[in-house]
Amino acid sequence: MLFMILYLVSVAAMAGAGFMFVIGSHDWFARKLRENTTEYVAWMVTMFDRMFLTVTARQCVIMIASSTLLTGVLMFWLTGSLNGAIWKWVLRFIIIGTIMYGPWKLPIGWTLPRKVLNMMWTRRVRQFDEQMLDGLTFLSNSMKSGLSLLQAIDMIVQELPNPLSQEWALVMSQQKLGVRIDEALSNLERRIGSEDIQIIITSITILRESGGNLAEVFDTIAYTVRERRKVEGKIEAMTAQGVMQGIIIILMPIVLGLILWMIDPFLISRLWTTVIGWIMLIIMFLLQFAGGWMIMKIVNIEV
Repeated sequence: MLFMILYLVSVAAMAGAGFMFVIGSHDWFARKLRENTTEYVAWMVTMFDRMFLTVTARQCVIMIASSTLLTGVLMFWLTGSLNGAIWKWVLRFIIIGTIMYGPWKLPIGWTLPRKVLNMMWTRRVRQFDEQMLDGLTFLSNSMKSGLSLLQAIDMIVQELPNPLSQEWALVMSQQKLGVRIDEALSNLERRIGSEDIQIIITSITILRESGGNLAEVFDTIAYTVRERRKVEGKIEAMTAQGVMQGIIIILMPIVLGLILWMIDPFLISRLWTTVIGWIMLIIMFLLQFAGGWMIMKIVNIEV
């Protein structure tokens, strides 16, 4: 009886302390949330604009809120067994809040739109670099036929597909508005940020100041980039086995869990219907994350 009274008093004290902390720091939480949301939305609008997509700030807020709320509803359903005692409800809301925020850079909840946008931008940059090989050949042939650099760039805009034509069209638009061509090219380098475009822009800038044959330089850069792509392809082929082993190791517990759930749902459901089960799940995901990160560092070889 005494133990029960002490337990209830300690739980009430913890709940009261947590309530007073939230009330006392309400302004701080509200300010931080507003600042983070404003920066997040501004970043999303900027990223969409860099990909030539028109998305308003209101639509970005809807994306963030929808992702967060859907994750919260899903976790509320999954943690349905954590009810009854006060400490279970506290644990339940801690788990829900943590997953809604997207911990450990997981693509869930609050961080899902950011991860999706980063993937879209990475895919666009990769596509731009692949198309730039044809663009270098196009620039070289155009300049060999007597066209100037601006005329050769304009031919790229007219003849080659997106996103290459969009990015070079932006360069031409800035130049027509009075921006120096060197500055417009530097803006393109900052926008894309890949190693290939840095080499190209640096070569153009240096040769425009010192003089030289741009057509031959474009051919040399194209040859260098192709050879580097070959080396990268060989490295990817050599590390493919390690990548596949990592994927199999990470997916194996999930697949085994699904198989056990199909065989005996009651037995496997103890993982998310008991506190010990949740602790084991958390430890499992932490170990999975650590193992995946170590494998990624081993097989990720920069050229």
